[in-house]
Amino acid sequence: MATVKITEPAAPVHVDQKPKFVSIQDSRGRTIQLRTLDPLQKSRVIMAVGADVAANTMYMGMFAFPAAAVVYIDDVGFGLPQTQKQIDSMLAELGDEGYAALEQHMLAEYEAAKAKAEAENAKAELSSEQAAAKN
Repeated sequence: MATVKITEPAAPVHVDQKPKFVSIQDSRGRTIQLRTLDPLQKSRVIMAVGADVAANTMYMGMFAFPAAAVVYIDDVGFGLPQTQKQIDSMLAELGDEGYAALEQHMLAEYEAAKAKAEAENAKAELSSEQAAAKN
């Protein structure tokens, strides 16, 4: 009897790239590295704080998500917070200086996104005017 050998092609290996973090510095000279939270991480933070707290969008946007984004303060690593107590601990670890640096970073990101959106809107308006002029 003949033997049959079946070989499957090797599946492509998925290698995650090393995450890239944004580094900011606070007034105490500490380097704070931030990650961008993906949807799964955001949902886990929401589950960590609970439904009542998660309904407070101001708290989530100004405290919970930014605290969860901290990966390193200097060389000390921090995981994704799993409880409200861990979020509170991160905020305490940041202190006034770290939180002020975090606020400045968030404001700069907001201003950059706003400027980009305004530039895209202006470009779109110009394109629509050019299209109308051709008719």
